[in-house]
Amino acid sequence: MQKKVQLILVAVFLCVSAKVNAQDDLSLQAILIDSVLTKNANAIVRSEDIVITINSINSVTVKTKRVVTVLNKYGNPYADLSEYYDPEVKIKKVQAIVYNALGQEVKKIRRKDFKDRSVYDGGSLIDDNRILYFEHTPTEYPYTLVYECITENKSTAWIRPWFPIGGVYLSVEESKYTVINPKKIPLRTNEKQFNGYPVDVKRGDQELTYKLSRIAAIEPEQKGPPIRELVPNAKIALKDFSLVNVEGSAMDWKSFGKWQYDNLVSGRDELSTETIRKVDALVSDAKTNREKAKRIYEYVQKKSRYVGIQLGIGGWMPMLASDVDRLGYGDCKALTNYTKALLDSQGIESYYCVVWRDDYKRNIDPEFASLEGNHVILNVPDGEKDIWLECTSQTLPFDFNDSTTDDRNVLVVKPDGGEIKRTKKYMPEENTLHTMATISLQPDASIEAEVTSVAKGLQYDWRYLTKLESVKDQKLYFKEYWDHINNLNILSMDLEDDKDNIKYQEKVKINARNYATKAGSRLLVIPNVFNRLNGKMTKYKDRKTPLVISRGYVDTDEYIINIPVGYSINKLPEVKVFETVFGIYKNSLEKIDESTLKYSRTLRINDGSYPKEKYEEYRQFMSKIRNADKSKIVLKQQ
Repeated sequence: MQKKVQLILVAVFLCVSAKVNAQDDLSLQAILIDSVLTKNANAIVRSEDIVITINSINSVTVKTKRVVTVLNKYGNPYADLSEYYDPEVKIKKVQAIVYNALGQEVKKIRRKDFKDRSVYDGGSLIDDNRILYFEHTPTEYPYTLVYECITENKSTAWIRPWFPIGGVYLSVEESKYTVINPKKIPLRTNEKQFNGYPVDVKRGDQELTYKLSRIAAIEPEQKGPPIRELVPNAKIALKDFSLVNVEGSAMDWKSFGKWQYDNLVSGRDELSTETIRKVDALVSDAKTNREKAKRIYEYVQKKSRYVGIQLGIGGWMPMLASDVDRLGYGDCKALTNYTKALLDSQGIESYYCVVWRDDYKRNIDPEFASLEGNHVILNVPDGEKDIWLECTSQTLPFDFNDSTTDDRNVLVVKPDGGEIKRTKKYMPEENTLHTMATISLQPDASIEAEVTSVAKGLQYDWRYLTKLESVKDQKLYFKEYWDHINNLNILSMDLEDDKDNIKYQEKVKINARNYATKAGSRLLVIPNVFNRLNGKMTKYKDRKTPLVISRGYVDTDEYIINIPVGYSINKLPEVKVFETVFGIYKNSLEKIDESTLKYSRTLRINDGSYPKEKYEEYRQFMSKIRNADKSKIVLKQQ
């Protein structure tokens, strides 16, 4: 790949006219890029200069100049030409210039060329966030984009952080980040992953600078941590700040959480007398607070729907509970606050919580208080345990964290201040899939089967939404899930979502032609019909990152296999057992009678973070399982 890129650059340099105009910039010639930086790269940040000037607690100016060379189509996302703004943010300058491989100017993009639209995502009803953007369509590669922008923000509760390495397959020639603080407003810094990187830090009386140079592109590694946990980054926060004209002061999560409660949450929980009467009747015969909370949660699910609210301080402050009650909609903040108000009406303690919602268990940083998170959920203390409620979902069961909010630090906003808590972690034995099947093998090598699967824990989360799909899509789901079965026909499906016990059951009847392989008078059969580990793992000569298994689980399978009349198995395979620190696998085949076999399989995977040296052992463990899952038995015709 590296040699190919270099040859292309040389060819372009030799073949394209070298006429130089005043507006050209020969320093941007792609041929000048060090081969160390082009290796494995889709794009290179030639230079990035971010200057943040803190004018006051009500004003911060951000000047950005970014030069990016894009080597191929996969690097286009790094040549971003967009800027978000709202009534608090003023874009004072925005422009860009596109250069070809020789540093010759191709296009000048002025502010008037940028398009302006609402950041309306289809789920937002009220939204004053806007985006200024230009859609550049490259005609050749490589090209270089020079982007300049100046913004002024009246809100200082969030200061743009420094993330010099913005993604994988991206090299960085130079990135510089400067904070100028002429009024010496007290600020806090949080620096992560600086070790192992040549970060140059300069601290002055009124100025702080970070600089990073000559960083080769990072290739993602299978089962590795997200890039944000690998690369250097820094966050800045002011002790005294402003958020949409609401001033505050905080040094830690306790004080920052109290500010959020006092200024964003408190006083927004009033409900009408009529609504409180309805809730009283709803929970009148409930024996425990948990049962009351469950009824209220399900009441909210039936009554309301999610609609984004991103207007001014409303982007941070929930709607009034009375408005949600009247209108029947709200965003995550509003629906969480509304549920909290309903619980309050019954004397049930609950707390508004800020969380990072994603599949990668992103944490609210317990060591550095700042304006974080992208979602809100509700915490209901229940004795020594915690109930967690996802109030925006109309489908998730009560007290169930799905894989977007499980096992991570969240900020619990309380009247006396903020507290960091951790959401529920599901142990492997809680994330179960138990599959039972009766399989009839026919003399023509086809099969007929009835299969029942019961999923719990996060395995429930990974499957339960199938019930809401059309029959056509449900059949497609099973065909994709069992894509190793050729000629598969789905004859019937019975899907049951037991939300009270958080259990999802699938009963499916299938048939498939030519499942087994005929070889003369023999039939070659894979007894593991329904639950095989597929997909190979990459082998690395020099792995760079730790092995991360995000979530553990346990699969158990029991299949009764009826063999055709006139066939028998002479020799049963040995029991296979593989045990490692990552988990355990076992399969066995036993003979019930002359016409019946029983196949059993258990796979337990343990979650955790393991040293990079352990990856190869894990890869081999997975490889053994794949081979065992597709091992065949021989049935002989008598």
